Amino acid sequence: MKRLRRSQLLGLGVMALMLSLVAAPTAQAAPAEAAAAAPRAVECSGSWDGKTYWAKSPSGNNGGGYARTYWNSSTKRNCAKFWSSPYDGLASNIKLYLHDESGDYAADPPPEHPENYHYYAGPLYTWFDATGHCIHLSGSLVRGGVAYRLSTGDVRCG
Repeated sequence: MKRLRRSQLLGLGVMALMLSLVAAPTAQAAPAEAAAAAPRAVECSGSWDGKTYWAKSPSGNNGGGYARTYWNSSTKRNCAKFWSSPYDGLASNIKLYLHDESGDYAADPPPEHPENYHYYAGPLYTWFDATGHCIHLSGSLVRGGVAYRLSTGDVRCG
């Protein structure tokens, strides 16, 4: 059995702590009844196409947050998620909308249950067989007093 040096153990401990923060953010709209454990971050199922869609500041600069889309070939659904960047919980009011070609949309948080997300919004899934259809995303977040907007053209067409 290989023994690890103290510096290696410390590095593994720091890595485990960072991964736990990404996997289970505690400031993500946890209800007061969920006293003991924070909910685990929910991920999109499917494959990411390698594209990142950045939120823009009023001056047009990238930053504040980014979205990614995923395709699940077995369910024929797209999924989207919008993260604060960096993933440190300093953003607020993160909102994500996933639109279909007709203009219908899904929202997180939903309008009837608004939350003040600090880490991410989503995952949002298409509610239809998305084979051969496009989606587009919109959203917003506030970071350092600056409002960032997310808006994509048609994506995940196919």
